Amino acid sequence: MRQRRTVIVQDEAQAAAAAPIYDLPINPLSHLIFSFKFLNKGAEVGLAEVLAKISKINISRGGQTSMDINLADLWAKNCIMFGREPIFTNKVATDNATRILTIILPFGRRLFDGNECMPATPYGDFKLTITTTATETTMDGVIFQIEAVELLGVTPKQFLKMTTLSKTPAATGEMDVDIPIGNQLVDLLFWATTVPTGIVWTATMDWVKLLKDNIEEQIAKANWECLHGDLLQKVGYLGDHGAAYGADLLSLYALLDFDPVGDSGLLIPTSGASGMKLRVNAGDTNPFRVIVSELAKA
Repeated sequence: MRQRRTVIVQDEAQAAAAAPIYDLPINPLSHLIFSFKFLNKGAEVGLAEVLAKISKINISRGGQTSMDINLADLWAKNCIMFGREPIFTNKVATDNATRILTIILPFGRRLFDGNECMPATPYGDFKLTITTTATETTMDGVIFQIEAVELLGVTPKQFLKMTTLSKTPAATGEMDVDIPIGNQLVDLLFWATTVPTGIVWTATMDWVKLLKDNIEEQIAKANWECLHGDLLQKVGYLGDHGAAYGADLLSLYALLDFDPVGDSGLLIPTSGASGMKLRVNAGDTNPFRVIVSELAKA
């Protein structure tokens, strides 16, 4: 096995509310490296504004979606996968100061894994689309750099697929979310509008359970607080810089992990199932997201 690192996008200026499309390499692909570059505009750009700038990252292969996620959720996935926060450079408030956030787009649970990465793809069948928003209160001069890490001489067996389910409860109480079937479930990452804070315990996703063919599968019931705590045990405390201890940057996220020790022993097979559902007890009627990570056959 050999690696081959190439530049897909070299310092390309981006307009607000655009959706550029890029062709990706034909060889097996371990991951993409995305450096999101911009300038301060009159004040220091905050992380929340940076993450809100990209509303969707979509990767399709042969017309089938293999990644569908926004930048904020991908940032959270990077924290979980690599156990640390992606570095947001040059933390100053100087006007026109250069800023960079680099994010990994992975195609396997581990990088540089020849058995688990995106397989070879005919040229033109593998596309990346990045959708930007008009959110530029304290930033401008947005520039993209994208590099690819190919693995030569490998024949992968499977690859990591990540898709997003966005839901808004019609009422409080129990509701079901259909989880994709056909692959092995790696984890479910949750983002919720409302989490326990201040003087109230309300949570948009109060508790969850998992059903396969209408029978409880591994998760009979799990509360938001414990699932968020599980995530923090995996990542550690990521605090808002300059804020008091407890200003948790991942406060809106929780995790159901089916590969907690990395040996594939608890992955959930869904091939042959007639249905897989996440049952959510909604504490309010605000939106939530479920980011589904699966292992798909190459």
